[in-house]
Amino acid sequence: MEKLKQKMEVSYSDPIPSDLLVDIFSRLPAKSIFRFRCVSRLWRSILGLAYFPELFFTKSLARPRLLFAILVGSDLFFFSASQPQNPLDNSTLVATRYNSRCFHNYSPSETRTPLSELVFLHEWQRKKWMICNPVTGESITLPKVEASAGRIFFGFDPINKQLKVLCASWSYNTHWVLTLGSSVKPLWRSIAGDPKFSIRQRAYKAGEICISGVLYYIEHQHYIEGSCMLVCFDFSSEKLGYIKIDKEMLDGTLINYKGNLGVLVKRHYEVVLWVLEEDAGNHKWCESLCLRSRISLSKRIGNQFSIVGMTGAGEIVFSSCALEAKEPFYIVYYNIERNTFARVNIHTPGFEELHHRTVFITTSLDYVENLKPLQSVFDSFIT
Repeated sequence: MEKLKQKMEVSYSDPIPSDLLVDIFSRLPAKSIFRFRCVSRLWRSILGLAYFPELFFTKSLARPRLLFAILVGSDLFFFSASQPQNPLDNSTLVATRYNSRCFHNYSPSETRTPLSELVFLHEWQRKKWMICNPVTGESITLPKVEASAGRIFFGFDPINKQLKVLCASWSYNTHWVLTLGSSVKPLWRSIAGDPKFSIRQRAYKAGEICISGVLYYIEHQHYIEGSCMLVCFDFSSEKLGYIKIDKEMLDGTLINYKGNLGVLVKRHYEVVLWVLEEDAGNHKWCESLCLRSRISLSKRIGNQFSIVGMTGAGEIVFSSCALEAKEPFYIVYYNIERNTFARVNIHTPGFEELHHRTVFITTSLDYVENLKPLQSVFDSFIT
């Protein structure tokens, strides 16, 4: 009888305190949060607390992830995996697929913005653009702009604390700006361009990034007075400018290098880093060698690999941009200081059913999961 009483005391012990459950849940990936909502009414009510999304996002900032946007035919799917801090060679990461709807006829933009939890998508025929949250599947379609519109860019105005979208026309005589987050329906505002600048309509996109409220991007056939130029746009002043670049940077990957603009250029046997420095208002490019391999990079990391960017620890990340049916999926880290490569295999449960044909992959670093509705994300930046 005594033993039975002891068993009952163990079985009916006090439940875990709610505040401790909240703390545990806030440290889990978003995939687990959605599953745990179905466990019990108690857990659903805890995960439905008004302050939980903000707490979850705060904790997510300290554990950035890898985001994989995988295009299969005309359908776009999102997968995510934890971002390794010290990647080991031939290790494996498990990437889980978000249960959000797939986006038909959309593909991800390469714009990397301060809002690392959102993804900017464009429709293939360039008729529609949208901003989406891969975790929740929620999206907002941008209003239509002039028929002569060219490329669309997403950025942040740090002075006025506003999210803005830039639409650059092909002629660059006029371009448009859209401010997000207002309760009033957002409208495009036209601003003057630069008649000295010309761009061919079929220009090839090479790279783009937003750093400290300034957008930088490169396109082939950008010339002023015969020189190759990098375009910069200040989202606060809404002014357009140009910086002269070396011709080899046209195929480079723009990165945030310790707060400065950097360009990683992949050559046959090496990777070179160009860093932009400002001296009394003058722009100066400094070149340094990051990687030199005795064998070609294509033999070491593959032919279909591109530079994703650089981690905060100074490691260059390479990822496949296209996979044929049944090809293994992996990314490669190169540690500049140690001169070592680390291949990290990506295991994607559920990906096999999609991988019966050629797929195209966009890999993003430092992705932050966010459970908050899109409109509340926009509103949080309004002063």
